[in-house]
Amino acid sequence: MDPEFLLLREDTGRVVPAARFLPTDGVAGCDAGPAGTRGAFPVAELRPAPRGTPRALLAQLMSAAATADRRIADRTLAWRAGGMPLPGWALGGHLHFSGVALTAPLLRALDNYLALPLLLLEDGRAAGRRPHYGTLGDFRRQPHGGFEYRTLPSFLVSPLIARGAVYLAHLIASRYEELPDRPLDRDDLHTAFYSGDRTLLRPEIPPLIARLRRLEGYAEAAGSIEPLFRLISEGRTWDETRNIRPLWSARTLSVKQL
Repeated sequence: MDPEFLLLREDTGRVVPAARFLPTDGVAGCDAGPAGTRGAFPVAELRPAPRGTPRALLAQLMSAAATADRRIADRTLAWRAGGMPLPGWALGGHLHFSGVALTAPLLRALDNYLALPLLLLEDGRAAGRRPHYGTLGDFRRQPHGGFEYRTLPSFLVSPLIARGAVYLAHLIASRYEELPDRPLDRDDLHTAFYSGDRTLLRPEIPPLIARLRRLEGYAEAAGSIEPLFRLISEGRTWDETRNIRPLWSARTLSVKQL
C-alpha cells in the first residue's frame, strides 16, 4: 500500500513539501502532488513492505509511520489525511495486490464492498476528490506482477479505519467470487457515489454487510472489520481537519491496535 498524507503548518495554512524531510524512495517517502499543486514532491507516503496477512502488513505500516515520525523533525507540523484535507489536495489510499488475478469482477467487488462502505465514513470535504481522482475501478498494474487499487481516499485518518480497510480488502480479494451485489451499477447510485450523496447510498449498505458476514473467513477478521460497520451504523464520519500525527506516533501506537 502507499497511503498519502500532507504536512501542514497550521498557523499559516501552508503545505510544507514532504521532500524537505523524506526521500523519494523507502518505507516513508515523498511523491508528486495532484495536478495544480506546487512544490517538488510535496505529498508524504507510507510504503510498508508487502506481507501475506493483514496483521503482518499493518505491523509494517506501523513501522513505516514510526520512520516518518522520526524523519519529520519539525514537530510543529500537522499531518493531514483523508480524501481532500485541503482544497485542491486530493489524497489516495492505494492498496497493492499480488497473487490474485486482476479481473473486472474483483474490481467491482472492491468498489461495492469496500469503496462504497468507506464513502459513508468520509468527511464531506472528501467528495471534492471525485470525479478526477478516486474513480470506481481505478487500477494500475505494478512491476511486482500484481496491481494497485486506486479508488480509496487516504485511510490514514485513523488506525482503526486503516485496520478495517486492510482486513476488508483482504477478505474481498480472497472471496470476491461469492460477492455478487452491484448496487453501483444503478445509474442513480453511481451518480450518488461521485457526488458523495450518503442519504441515497446508506440504504444499500446493510445487504452488503450481511453478505460479507456470511463469508468463510469473516469470523477471523470480524474484530477488525466490525468497528467500521459500527461507525457506519452510527452515522459517524472522520474529520479531515484533524492532526493525525499523534495517532501514528511511535510513542502512542501499539501493535495491539492493529
